[in-house]
Parts: sequence; C-alpha cells; structure tokens
Amino acid sequence: MSLFTVSQTSRHFHKIKKSQFTSYIRYCHSLFDFRSWLSQIRQDHYDASHVCWAYRLQENSKLVQHSSDAGEPSGSAGFPILRTLRKNNLMQCGLVVARYFGGIKLGKKGLIEAYGNAAENVISDSILIKWVSTENYIITCSINLYGDLSQAFQKFNGSILVDQSGEDLKWLVKIKSNQVGNLSYLIRHLTKGKGKMEKYNKSEQ
Repeated sequence: MSLFTVSQTSRHFHKIKKSQFTSYIRYCHSLFDFRSWLSQIRQDHYDASHVCWAYRLQENSKLVQHSSDAGEPSGSAGFPILRTLRKNNLMQCGLVVARYFGGIKLGKKGLIEAYGNAAENVISDSILIKWVSTENYIITCSINLYGDLSQAFQKFNGSILVDQSGEDLKWLVKIKSNQVGNLSYLIRHLTKGKGKMEKYNKSEQ
C-alpha cells in the first residue's frame, strides 16, 4: 500500500446550516511542528466555536496518531477527521477544522458528516505526493574516510542533516527505512568494523 503526504498547506471553506467550517491541511515533520502550527491556527481563529484536529505522523520510527473533538460531542469531530486521513493513506501531516456555530444544531450524526466532509474537501484541494518512511542515524568513524563515505552515501539518496565532524567524522543522517540494512553493511565494510551507526532518538539528546 502506498502512503502519501501533502506538498503544501491547503485551505477549504464551506457552510452547513449557517455554521461555517474552515479546514486546513499541512505537512508536519514532527509532533512539535504540528503543535506549533495548531497554536497559530487557534490564534487566527480565536473567536471560533471549536477548533478540532487530527494528525498522523512518524516519530522515532513509530506511527503516532491522535485527534481532538475540542468541545464537540465525543467522537463527532476529531475521529471523522482522523478517519479521513487514514482513508486517504495520508502520513506526516495534520488536519485542522475551525467551526463557527451558526445557531442551528447539527446533531451528532450531522457533525460527523460535516467534519468528515470538511476533511475530505481540503484533501481534495491538495496536491498529494508519495511518502516514504525514513529514519535518522548517527554515523561516526575515522575522518580519513570522509571522502569515500560521502561518495558512497550519495547512492542511498539520503541526507546529511548535521555534520559535526572534527577529529573524527560524525554525521546525523536521514535515510529511507528500506535502506538501513544496506547502509549498515556499507559502514562496516568501509571502516573495517570500526565505524558506528546508531539510531538517533531525539528524546535522548
């Protein structure tokens, strides 16, 4: 099954029985990134009746997903948004819906449909791109291997996120999950078993 994410932030606006729904979807590289974005939307819609949301993210190689009804009846807002993200096989993104109550109650069934449609509509307005799981690793070895390792690493289409090399080579790299085994073999081969490749866990830093 292919997974997807969004290439840019999208917004969709519609009304249902005088209630206004403004939905947003955005790529989020981390839970911290999503929370910062959500905080900004709450500020932008400080006068909204409800700001409901859901996200699906990869954090430390694990799927993290959550939703919030933000004061709407339980299960009537956040879960329909999250369910729509799942249905569209979306990852590494958040979806937020701000509602302005128009005076006519929609009922729980109506809310489920309204929030689900709000999520579906903003996804339909978005450009989806294929998403591939990645992992971060710390690589350390002799600085003498800097050139050889740089050249070999290019074949993996990975990224050197941080270069902290000094007397020794030390990289923080991002690589596709399905290439981890191949990279590990390369490190052992080039360094004759003296190099290290360790999983990067941000919470431990």
